[in-house]
Amino acid sequence: MFSTIMPLKQRGQSLVLSLILMSFAAMTVLYSYNTSKLNVESTKLQHTADNTAYSVATIAARDFNFKAYTNRASVANQVAIAQMVGLSSWFNMTEKFAQNACTALCWVPYLGQVLSGIESVVGGINTVAQPIFEVLIFAENAILLALDLAQEAVHYAGAIGSVATAQEVVAANDDHADLDLMQNPLLINSVHDVWMTFQESHSRNDDESNKTQFNDFKAVILESRDPFSTKRSYKLGFPWSLSFFPIRWRTQKAGGSELVSGGSGRAETWSSMDTISFHLSRFKCSWSGCRWRGFRETELGWGSTRSDSRASSSSFNNDNYWGDSRDKNSGASNYADDEEETRGFYSGVQSFYGLSNSAFQKNHTDNIAVVVSKSQNELRTTSSVPIVSSNLNPAVDEELSGDRLTALSTAQAYYSRPRDLMEQYSGWARADSQHEYGNLYNPFWQSRLSESTTTERSVVLLLTEAL
Repeated sequence: MFSTIMPLKQRGQSLVLSLILMSFAAMTVLYSYNTSKLNVESTKLQHTADNTAYSVATIAARDFNFKAYTNRASVANQVAIAQMVGLSSWFNMTEKFAQNACTALCWVPYLGQVLSGIESVVGGINTVAQPIFEVLIFAENAILLALDLAQEAVHYAGAIGSVATAQEVVAANDDHADLDLMQNPLLINSVHDVWMTFQESHSRNDDESNKTQFNDFKAVILESRDPFSTKRSYKLGFPWSLSFFPIRWRTQKAGGSELVSGGSGRAETWSSMDTISFHLSRFKCSWSGCRWRGFRETELGWGSTRSDSRASSSSFNNDNYWGDSRDKNSGASNYADDEEETRGFYSGVQSFYGLSNSAFQKNHTDNIAVVVSKSQNELRTTSSVPIVSSNLNPAVDEELSGDRLTALSTAQAYYSRPRDLMEQYSGWARADSQHEYGNLYNPFWQSRLSESTTTERSVVLLLTEAL
């Protein structure tokens, strides 16, 4: 006998379990999505912060290099004025020499005609040359004033524009990111340190404790003079100089250009002097013995020019000035003092930007810190998607500090000679092989990312939680 067993009816309990499992699976997927999305957004935000900090450091490096170039240009134009003043003085001496030669020898037949012709030609050339020198000195002085104004303009434009540029860089990298100035007191402080503390303007009006760099700048100018401006002194050869017992003579040319000041706090003056004299000495015996006796000076030519009327050569009796002219040709130097001319107009050594005393022996700025943030609503995680219940929203457990994602980056402007070029060409290396600290004379400033300090990270964390 067979019995029939009826199958049980399906009531749907497995569907409930499936729904529960699917919910957990959906939560897992959403959590994974949020995690990956936050990682991607964090990386992108960090790159934005790095780009911004690097850009500000690059602006600082370019500001330093511009000032180095303009400082070098200022030195070059100062030397050019020294050359113009020197040429003016040299031409005056040459004309005076031609005049004196004609006065002494123009009565000699034939020779006098030659000397008279030379005097006319030299005088004509000098008449044309002197106004040209005057115009060139005016022009060089105008360039110096323009360089001073350019440094001031670039300095303040860099300080103000660095923050605006930082905001533009953030917007260009991520239009949802924000450079909140309330969250960036470190950036404001960094800009102040780079443009107002690490460097400063130096002038002759600085107090004595802060005037060292201005005096150093004047020393750089004097050391940069070409040989003609520094010392154009020499002894002429035979037959202008000869020793023939018991007499001997020499013809001495002396001259140079000097940067002098008529008093403390007064603007400098370029002064130049050129002299040429004939010196005769005889061997004589007296009660004190037999020896060569002195050198009697016969003044042949002289000339003196200054760039302005603030200081005159007669005020300076230093025998080492003007190529030792007072020591070698004292009589001709006195005549040059009496006939000194003024050519052009010169405003003195202008103020310039250099590193401050606090940046002494430093090769880099302090960190330039930038904080970039993005609102949590802009992250496009599931927190921005309406869910049936907030209890089911997986983004609830991913709330960020200050309701935003924040990235900190720091960078520096640093000074370094290009070592790769130094290996290929020794002209990039220092002649003395010494280490060169950061300065605003050579344009070797670059930018780099740097490691943030614990203090900087702590400040950012406090601000993020507070704001």
